[in-house]
Amino acid sequence: MHPPIQQKYALRMSLFYAGFFFPFGIYVPFFGIWLKSLAFSPEEIGLVLTIPMIARVVFTPLMAAISDKIGDRRLALRIYCSFYGLTFVLIMLNDSLIWIALVMALSHIAQSAIIPVGDSLALAGTRRFGLDYGRMRSSGTLAFLAANLAGGLFMEHFGANKLIWLLVIGNMLHIIFSVSLPIDPRRIDNKALAKGTRLDWAQLKQFGQGCFWIILVSASLLQASHSMLYSFSAIYWTKIGVSANMTGLLWSMASVSEIILFRYSKKISAIFDWRALLKIAALIAIVRWATFPLELPTYGYLLLQVLHAGSFGCAHLGAMFFINETVDDELSGTAQGLYTMLTGLLSAIATTASGFLYAEFEGAAFLTMSLIALLALSLLMLSRWVPLTHIRVNGASK
Repeated sequence: MHPPIQQKYALRMSLFYAGFFFPFGIYVPFFGIWLKSLAFSPEEIGLVLTIPMIARVVFTPLMAAISDKIGDRRLALRIYCSFYGLTFVLIMLNDSLIWIALVMALSHIAQSAIIPVGDSLALAGTRRFGLDYGRMRSSGTLAFLAANLAGGLFMEHFGANKLIWLLVIGNMLHIIFSVSLPIDPRRIDNKALAKGTRLDWAQLKQFGQGCFWIILVSASLLQASHSMLYSFSAIYWTKIGVSANMTGLLWSMASVSEIILFRYSKKISAIFDWRALLKIAALIAIVRWATFPLELPTYGYLLLQVLHAGSFGCAHLGAMFFINETVDDELSGTAQGLYTMLTGLLSAIATTASGFLYAEFEGAAFLTMSLIALLALSLLMLSRWVPLTHIRVNGASK
């Protein structure tokens, strides 16, 4: 007896998330260390990590809108994942700053759309089959956790200069998993925009109405407040005497807390709406980044990493629930793309600043991330006084 389509859909989305987040779990905490092993300065590391963010800002809305236009998110994801994975083979051809920056920019033209379009496909499953988005997404976090541990152990035994091999192997596996993605419900319902509805200005201008942009900016600011963590936490921990193995464990604690949150996301959404989740994330982020530069003992940083469930997890769920509640499925890829674009823009600015701030102030630079979270909280409070509209495929909102 074949498993019901709901189970197949959830399993295939789970494999897709796991396939993406394993190499990403190597990239986030250790790519900066790999760049440092090539003798790059903090400013150069900040530049390399910023350039792909700029590429995401420029290309994410276009790539996500293309997936909405063709009406087949599965096909779009297969193309994007293949292009992205192959660029990590190219990066091994030369270790110059210009080459690495160029290849990373090219890779993130495709990478920028993978998660927004993937989230759009996963949320389509929650609409059609009543699936639990958090449970599907938690497989990605579990893979991220495994990658953190594997990356730490790998670096301990083989050195930071070999980490690029894990990225290549991981991204090749992701290409394979992208082939097994579930069929897009739009293909079942024949609701592809290309087959009946034009993606035009009348639809796109809805995204500028009401408080849609205010909410997206606040959610994006919360993600951007993690820029210093992603770029320089491993370097900072190494400086204050934390071993590579312990660095992997610290990232693992963040992932474990996130997994627990996502596993119970359906119950959490019944208690807290998207606005409350974003506010909780902002408050936790303010406390987390203000405490980070205190040169705590290891158990102190373990506790701070547990707060990742709040500062990142609640912010992510809040943004996903907001888009799912206020945007029609036929335009959800575009909405996800706009959110990713904003996150990329603000994160690029924050990451660029992080390189210079860390070079000047080292650990104390984490305090600036608290200010970003405070700004996000202020915008959330402001949004209460701005009308909330529903973005519809026929151009009508209410």
